[in-house]
Amino acid sequence: MNVMSNLFDSKNVVILLFLKILKIKNMNENWKSPNIIIGSVATGGNFFRRDELEEIIWDKLCAGSSVQLTAPRRVGKTSIMQFMATQSIENYKLIFNDIEGINSANEFYERIYLLLLNCLNMMYKARKWVEKFFSSRSITEISMEGIKWEIKPDDFLRETNLLLRKINDSPEIEKIVLFLDELPIMLFKMSKKKNEEATSILSNMRYWRQQPELNKKVRFVLAGSVGMNNVVKAIEGRIAVLNDLALVKFEPLTHEAAVEYVKWATDNSSLFFDPALIEYLLGKIHYYVPYFINLMLNDINSQARSINDPEITEQQIDNAFETIVTQDYYFHDWEDRLKQYMTKADFNFVNELLIHTAHKGVITLQEIYDKAVKHEKTGDYMKFIFDLEKDGYITMVNEKYRFISPFLSAYWKRNNPINE
Repeated sequence: MNVMSNLFDSKNVVILLFLKILKIKNMNENWKSPNIIIGSVATGGNFFRRDELEEIIWDKLCAGSSVQLTAPRRVGKTSIMQFMATQSIENYKLIFNDIEGINSANEFYERIYLLLLNCLNMMYKARKWVEKFFSSRSITEISMEGIKWEIKPDDFLRETNLLLRKINDSPEIEKIVLFLDELPIMLFKMSKKKNEEATSILSNMRYWRQQPELNKKVRFVLAGSVGMNNVVKAIEGRIAVLNDLALVKFEPLTHEAAVEYVKWATDNSSLFFDPALIEYLLGKIHYYVPYFINLMLNDINSQARSINDPEITEQQIDNAFETIVTQDYYFHDWEDRLKQYMTKADFNFVNELLIHTAHKGVITLQEIYDKAVKHEKTGDYMKFIFDLEKDGYITMVNEKYRFISPFLSAYWKRNNPINE
């Protein structure tokens, strides 16, 4: 009897285990992950709109200004530029382009010429004007991939100036907005080969924006993942060449907006966050940029899916944070940008400030000055602090500076375990 009972119990265990596996399989097949994207540009349904920023940018453009977007890293500058360029706005043609890979001034002018022609090609009301112009310049075909010419010009600055004048003088032509991403990186790389070419681009772009015979129809929205002012100052020795641009600050999400972002990202997913846990999650992140929030949501989702339990716990949030801070590849870019766009001496000074801040939690003004003395930077040492603050590395609290993100603090501490 005991043998039969044990066999029956064993059979039941096997059946229950099978049913559990089947339930897990079915649950995983039906599991819906959060609406997030990590690393790539957020487009379409992955894009979280920032209506107030769009309105500010449009206000500046409609007032006749070109715009410089200033923002820390990873707040979503590229995403909003790409989104705005896809919108249908009456009497405007909009186009986005990442210009980081351009290597010479003439290539840059050719790209601007191509973007302008593509905008013209979308103007159906001015079709006859456009066809006549294309014919006059021996253009047989136009697309984002390039232009087919009967005879290709060799001076695209001259061609662009001519085109801008014609656009400016033609009432049937609509207004054009060029959204140009990664201009600072392009200029920096170019300046390392031929500084005069980078200077030429800055001067000519200012000329296009300021000359009445050129500037009535075409506007620019400029941005990059490194500070525009710092790069321009390194090239020109001053930033006056940018002072006609309308500055629009692209800040991280407010606390209220971050709560809405988490709700938006998880709304149609299998995850369930009660309001208290959203607050707990944001308390871990501190610095509300979509990139950091998405890192957390991605790991939390993986944990929850592995056990088929959509109800999130504080322990899962803690686990996600501890996992992410050990994955250096998420944060290398913050250090690499400093190395790439600073001299070795400047990087060594800034890096020592960040290492100290990571280990001690804060750095005082006196400690900053002492390190400036050590590195012979007393003449302009606070410029580095202001740049780090503006680019989203540190912030001031009670007259002391600390890392603005616990992720970045953990990264600097982990990769620099010794603080002398």
